[in-house]
Amino acid sequence: MSLHDKQPDNLPLVLIIDDSPEYLTMLSDILRNNNYSVCAAGNKPAALAALAGNTPDLILLDVKMPDMDGYEFCRHLKSTERDRDIPVIFISGLGDASDKVKGFKAGGIDFIAKPFHMAEVLARVATHIDLNRLQKQLAKQNIRLQQEITERRQAEAELKNHKSLLEETVDRRTAELKNVNEELQHEIAERRRVEDALENANFKLHSMVYEYGLRHHRVSLFNQMSEHLQMCNSLEEAYPVINQFTQKIIPRIPGALFIMHPGNNLLEAVTSWGKAIRGKKVFSPEDCLALQKKEMHVTPASATDISCTHLTGAAESDCLCVPLLAQREILGMLYLQKPPVSSSARSAYEDSSPEFGPDTQQQALTLAHYLSLALSNIKLQISLRQQAYRDPLTGLFNRRYLEETLKREIYRAQRHKTPLGIIMLDLDRFRDFNNTYGHGAGDLVLHELGQFLQNNVRKEDVACRYGGEEFTLILPGASLDVTRNRAETLRQKVQQMKVYYNDRTLDQITTSAGVAIFPEHGPTGEAVLQAADLALYSAKYMGSNKVMVSGNGTSDYRKTT
Repeated sequence: MSLHDKQPDNLPLVLIIDDSPEYLTMLSDILRNNNYSVCAAGNKPAALAALAGNTPDLILLDVKMPDMDGYEFCRHLKSTERDRDIPVIFISGLGDASDKVKGFKAGGIDFIAKPFHMAEVLARVATHIDLNRLQKQLAKQNIRLQQEITERRQAEAELKNHKSLLEETVDRRTAELKNVNEELQHEIAERRRVEDALENANFKLHSMVYEYGLRHHRVSLFNQMSEHLQMCNSLEEAYPVINQFTQKIIPRIPGALFIMHPGNNLLEAVTSWGKAIRGKKVFSPEDCLALQKKEMHVTPASATDISCTHLTGAAESDCLCVPLLAQREILGMLYLQKPPVSSSARSAYEDSSPEFGPDTQQQALTLAHYLSLALSNIKLQISLRQQAYRDPLTGLFNRRYLEETLKREIYRAQRHKTPLGIIMLDLDRFRDFNNTYGHGAGDLVLHELGQFLQNNVRKEDVACRYGGEEFTLILPGASLDVTRNRAETLRQKVQQMKVYYNDRTLDQITTSAGVAIFPEHGPTGEAVLQAADLALYSAKYMGSNKVMVSGNGTSDYRKTT
């Protein structure tokens, strides 16, 4: 769009000069969406042609372009009578102080470094257009005032030249001049009032810009926190992130994050910041009024009746509790504790009010909302992972997780040149067991065996339900002896298990196991798993309730069983 195109009369006109089509398009779209008329020029001829038409209200000028130097172009504008009052904002990838000084010396009024925040560009464009408009108005008013002063002086000169002829009217003219002088003084006073109003408006404008910058900084912190929390795979990973960003979002105020444990219906402090928090570290929801009402509650230090009993010992500090809710369900609580202020400080600072200020309360509510969403999302992810990788009956990992983990552990064993043990475990005569006691008892046995395996493997081991009554154990770093001994220990302990069903003790449970290790029994995970499976069938063929190692007289007995 050129300056010769018809522009809406009531919209400020911005000329953008930049050789980057991307920045031209981005800046043009944003400015038009914010009620500005826009003209875009990608080179010097286009810029000069644009300026030959209507005069823009503001120019956004790139410093480095193939056919022109932004500083020289600005100095050229400032040397012309017609264009010297157009405000110019340099916008460039150059951001050193020396570059900015050159821009201001060339006649620019501001300097924005790339990459930039569009909110900052909009704020600066609006500020300088408003300031330029006010300056033009003031200049016109000053011109009129100077004209009036000149006219008054001319009148006084004429009075002096005709003094001899107009002495009889001196008194009358003196009175008239006195009245004129009073009007002039009144007008000067009015001008001063306008100047004071402009100065006050400028102060308010700078305050608004500062407030916007502060708000933008907070929004940026919230966005950063959300991005970090989205990368957390567990609540434990999220707690340090929450600790770090809460101190930035609500600085200089100690606090803590409490999380609800559904198992015992108690809230526990999982992370804290600032000075050590007073009050209980573990308490029931009934001890906090905010959790009972499911809304923010402030307890001032001056309160004679502490409605939140968990605040015992924190009476000398103002306290704020904000529940973390998801679908009206309590996930936890954000707790803030205002540092005590001495009597001298209370008289010197307004911030020493008996309660948290509105800004802090709003920040706490916003933070609690963000934390509620983040924590509920993490819980949902954990639940979905459990559903995707866990067998619902036994609680063990399923076959899909087994296959993914085996590939990963084989790769790790190859890289570190360490062994990897595999145990294939199978319940003996499980079909007969089902026929005797029913499938309900069979499911109970599978569930109990799953719990037993979870409680009797190392932290780094992976226990999976392979299918039916067959289970697989992956033992990273385990040698053949360690894997065989582990299988034998599990076999013996399973024999000692007692399972009760319908008020009766079920028959003794026994298992058979096949053992193989990588890389001795196969170059791949599938090969080692097949070797362990063959060893398992050998154990079943040899009479069950045994542990067989791959290669020790094992063969493919699956054809005969």
